[in-house]
Amino acid sequence: MEREELSALWRQEGRKYAADINEFVRIGMASNWQQKQQEPEEDKRHRLAGQVLKQIKAANQTGSIAELREQFPPATWPFTNSFSDKMQAVEPIAVMDNGGILVQISNSAKPQIYIADANSIEVFTNIYSAGVSPDGNYIALADDKEIRVIAQPDRKLQGTVAARYEWTALQRRMKEILPEYESLADQDKPASHLTKIVPFSGGQSLLLVSSAGTFLVEQEQVTLLHPDPAIYGAAHEDEDEEDRYIGDAMVHGAVSPDNRWIAYGGQCSEHLLLDVEKREAYRIEPLSSYPHYCSFSPDSKEVWFNACHFYNGETIKVTISELTDDPADAAADKEWPSVNDEMRVYAAAPTSQGQILGDAYGYLRLISSEGEELWRHFVGSTISGLAVSADEALLAVGTYGGMLHLIDLQSGEKDAFTIGTAPIKEIARWILWKDEPPLRW
Repeated sequence: MEREELSALWRQEGRKYAADINEFVRIGMASNWQQKQQEPEEDKRHRLAGQVLKQIKAANQTGSIAELREQFPPATWPFTNSFSDKMQAVEPIAVMDNGGILVQISNSAKPQIYIADANSIEVFTNIYSAGVSPDGNYIALADDKEIRVIAQPDRKLQGTVAARYEWTALQRRMKEILPEYESLADQDKPASHLTKIVPFSGGQSLLLVSSAGTFLVEQEQVTLLHPDPAIYGAAHEDEDEEDRYIGDAMVHGAVSPDNRWIAYGGQCSEHLLLDVEKREAYRIEPLSSYPHYCSFSPDSKEVWFNACHFYNGETIKVTISELTDDPADAAADKEWPSVNDEMRVYAAAPTSQGQILGDAYGYLRLISSEGEELWRHFVGSTISGLAVSADEALLAVGTYGGMLHLIDLQSGEKDAFTIGTAPIKEIARWILWKDEPPLRW
């Protein structure tokens, strides 16, 4: 098929599919999903995906990306069937002040960190995991030897080193806490097992989230936050003493911008909140089955907890001043307002308007503190990470489809190929697939 014919068909099918889905959702939302409708026809562009991928690769060789985006408006969904084996989770960590976007490839067997923008990308192959402080001023980089915290790094990830944490020392202290269990202390490459790192307090503290234990590191001191070994031991007392692994699934964690609070949990816990200063822990009952995600508001006054059930879930808003008015043991019995009762949340980007939540179905939704949905935007694959710039102009979105989307939050418009209600516009995209060079789209 000639390029012009391929482009015309891709655009025609893409415009129709977006219009059909948008109308279906509009009617559904207006009727609270009570009005019966016929399901929209499937996206027929999947049969064109292989040919379009060739056009993407050719445009990257010639540098004609603007023409590519015009002739073949980006989409993820058509590629899912044919290229799912190449897709992987792409997680934006931070939009840095220098304009670079710090990105990591999650669940990768090899170290893979990128610094990207709309026009260029650079890979760093000796770093397994990265994290950013709540204020955005510090970046943590974990390799085989250590975790180092860097203040305001440049595009080469160089800058003033605020702190270093050698794995040998960290693992020794972890083992002292858990001598009878296998945990992060026992992993040969602990950096590769981290789900999340959060440096805070000027880099002098770290939150380490992993399926082999969630730990608080404060200079020389290491504290196990989750799971509780007493509860774990009681539940597994009949297991082989030589094969006792402490850990949990769906582990998550966040630190408040004022560095006072740590929210965390996992599939087998309640929602958990630690007052770092007073060392007081609060347990909050989830409204859905399994705790899955947590995020603080920019002013540190609220923490949102999501719990999931299959691909759906519910998010509650906990106002910290209300929480601290009651004894810690009363928190689990308190009823907290739901801000969303649909999404299984995988990522969040706190903003002045509310929180942008990313879910299992590939939708972004901006939800206010009062629980009002301000807009929604579909990116085509389960969300794996979100990061917003300090001025709230640029949103970086990562997906399990192996895509990094750069979205202008202040565009005030959307195009005819976009599914959703959001007045926002994608301005650039990177395809970051397994065993393939990065491709601009």
